[in-house]
Amino acid sequence: MSLAAALERVRAADRALQQNAELPLPLGNLDALVAGAVSGLDPNDWWLPGLREQAGGALRDRNVVPPSAHPALRALVAVGLAAANPEQAALVHLGVGSLSDGAFHEALNLAALLRVNVVFLVAVHPLDGDAPLGRQTAASAADLARAYGIGVQVVDATDAAAVQGAVRAARDDRGPNVIEARLPPR
Repeated sequence: MSLAAALERVRAADRALQQNAELPLPLGNLDALVAGAVSGLDPNDWWLPGLREQAGGALRDRNVVPPSAHPALRALVAVGLAAANPEQAALVHLGVGSLSDGAFHEALNLAALLRVNVVFLVAVHPLDGDAPLGRQTAASAADLARAYGIGVQVVDATDAAAVQGAVRAARDDRGPNVIEARLPPR
């Protein structure tokens, strides 16, 4: 499937999900990020979306972990899946809020110790004055990854091809990687 077709399928799935949701969590400007991420995985890899990214499930028919509301714990599950399935990668979607959660640091540490094939995809939204990044965490996702000896890539989250390429490179590295996907101001 082409990346353009994948992007359209994700958008259509998101519209359908929003029409039937009691509490809508629209994908918004994460559509290219989700389409690129899922398209960059091999069919047998594990995908761990959040509630907002679940529309990407329209591109997968197996190895999808149900969305959960606690992203940092999803990161630990991703490390466990990668450790249990060394021939497969596990990609987990996270946001800036995860960076200050202890479970996220545990996941980075464990991934670095075990050298498992896990991709931490962190969507970085520019935050307004009410919630500046500096008050949430002392370092960026890229800086935290480097501190744990984990590979880092920084991409434009609105460029599906760039995200897809970063995911493919990270999963082919066969070790832990953080992709910091930066979104433009709203």
